[in-house]
Parts: sequence; C-alpha cells; structure tokens
Amino acid sequence: MPTAKAPRLTGLKRLEGKPLELLLRGQDTGDDPMLILRCTSEGFELHDVVNMLATCELYQQGDLVKRITGKSVRTVRRLLKEAIPVRLDTQQSIIAYQYASALELANEVFGRQAKAESWLQQRSTYFYDHVPLDLVGHALGFRMVEEYLNQIKYGVYQ
Repeated sequence: MPTAKAPRLTGLKRLEGKPLELLLRGQDTGDDPMLILRCTSEGFELHDVVNMLATCELYQQGDLVKRITGKSVRTVRRLLKEAIPVRLDTQQSIIAYQYASALELANEVFGRQAKAESWLQQRSTYFYDHVPLDLVGHALGFRMVEEYLNQIKYGVYQ
C-alpha cells in the first residue's frame, strides 16, 4: 500500500541568500541578542518565514512549515494569498529563528548547502541517535546543535 506524501510548500522559487538575512529582511543583528529578542517579540511576518524556507529544499517540506507556524501547508498558502500581512507569535518566531540560524551555521561549517542539508537530516550518535533537524525546534535541542556545529567549526572537541 503506498504511503501518503507529506505536503510541501510547492511552487516556491528557490531564493538565494542567507536564511537569517531573509528572515530579518536584511537587518544586520550582528549577533546582538537584544535585537534578536526584539525581532522575535514583535513576530516575523509569515512571508519572511516562507522566504527563509525557500532557501533550502529540505526546509520546504510541509512538516517544517507546520512545526514553525502550527498551521497546515494549505492554510499557509491561503494566508500568503491574502493581502493582509500575517505575523507569527513570539514562540513561532523564536522557532523560525532557530531553524534559520541552524541552517546558516551548518552551511558555514560544511561549506555547501547540500552537505548541510544532508547533515541536518541524518541521525547522529552525538545526539543519541536523534536527527539534528528534529532537535532544532526545541530550545535546548537547538543549543545542543549550535554548540556541536561550533565545535566542528572551531575544531574544539571534548
């Protein structure tokens, strides 16, 4: 019996650029935690989140848009067609920021988008056989992924 395919954000034109730049509309945070806090408290616009997702084939999967927004792909498509801008709430914006930041750091560490995407979706013994992408949506999981990528980036291992 065939399995049902996960809904996807099909029809998105792949966007070039860094995920955080697209999410923050080019605003340079300079890793300023207070600026990031302000941006996530105000909430990102749904359109900006979808632009961030469009930078990555892996991120265009329907499950991820639902993880961030709590809405189905169909609902997100409908909201994008409406002329009224939709803002995510603070928690949704934090999760969107975590996914954008993890992808950007993985790209830096592995040098290529394809390698970063591959690493994000493979089980890792470092994470007790969990998939890094599944951890990113949780605050502590995101910190673990971020710390591990920084260890690889700077060659610091315990």
